[in-house]
Amino acid sequence: MDSTMDAALGRWALELAGRGWPVLPLRPGAKFPDWHRGDRCPGTGQCRGGHRTPEQIATTDPDLITAAWSRAPWNVGVFPGPAGLLIIDCDPAKPGPDELDGWTALQVLAEQRGGPLPDTFTVTTPRGGRHLYYRAPAGCALRSTQGHLAAAVDTRGWGGYAVAPGSVRADGAYELLDDTDPVELPGWLVQANVEHCVTAGSGRGDRAVAVPGAFAATAVRGECGKVAATPYKQGRNKALSRAAYALGQLVGADVLAEDVARTELRAAVDSWGDVASIAKDYAVIETSLRAGRHNPRRITPHSTRTAGTRRHSAASPRKDTVAWTNG
Repeated sequence: MDSTMDAALGRWALELAGRGWPVLPLRPGAKFPDWHRGDRCPGTGQCRGGHRTPEQIATTDPDLITAAWSRAPWNVGVFPGPAGLLIIDCDPAKPGPDELDGWTALQVLAEQRGGPLPDTFTVTTPRGGRHLYYRAPAGCALRSTQGHLAAAVDTRGWGGYAVAPGSVRADGAYELLDDTDPVELPGWLVQANVEHCVTAGSGRGDRAVAVPGAFAATAVRGECGKVAATPYKQGRNKALSRAAYALGQLVGADVLAEDVARTELRAAVDSWGDVASIAKDYAVIETSLRAGRHNPRRITPHSTRTAGTRRHSAASPRKDTVAWTNG
């Protein structure tokens, strides 16, 4: 990476911060924050009073930004939650003859919902995806989602971040496609982003579950409460895997809708505020839910005993370095 590109990255960081959008350095040539996970917090620098997440330390301060990008060719991460934005991430199509890319799937959803899908600030990704920046309606705190709107369509709100224009990877660059100021998120997209699916396919008759009964609701609160309350350095992956497996068993037993379990588990993960691990944590949820679903819990009217929980280990965490503002 030459000095001209290095300087361009710093200018992008300053421009986005000037719009009031907090930014944070991402590793050069990559899309991960240069920051540590909560379970590896050194308790120094920015974290002297307790672990702080990338979202909490992202900044619009031009002096901090200038100093940081003068030291290394960081890519740029933008944090939509504190900026009052929601970013819709349209991915390329997954392998398969009938799979739609995210941009096409979002347009189809707009037609089904009656639209509109207005032009807004848009960034293209190296693999042909798009990031659409919208202003979140006043008083509406929208969190990040994965595949909730449509296949290959994620959102980045509170608890998430996006790679900003100007950033580069080995496979290409994030480029500004439309510099229209972000427009307000249409009402139909607000509704689609927050509504929950209320049916679950059990694989054994596909019986619809409108809302969890008292037994299932208690289980969801208990398991997700344990996940949210797990301290930084005390086996979060294990706690999440065990909770998702236990709820997956209830899904397999036809007493809990899978989308309800998934949504509540993700909310518990989001409460950790550990942006760098969200994708991995969501993957743990999917793997463990699926495993539990294939080993449904046996439930009788007189039994409230919990079935044994099979333990699953998540992939080894990435070795992060201490970030730009630490010290």
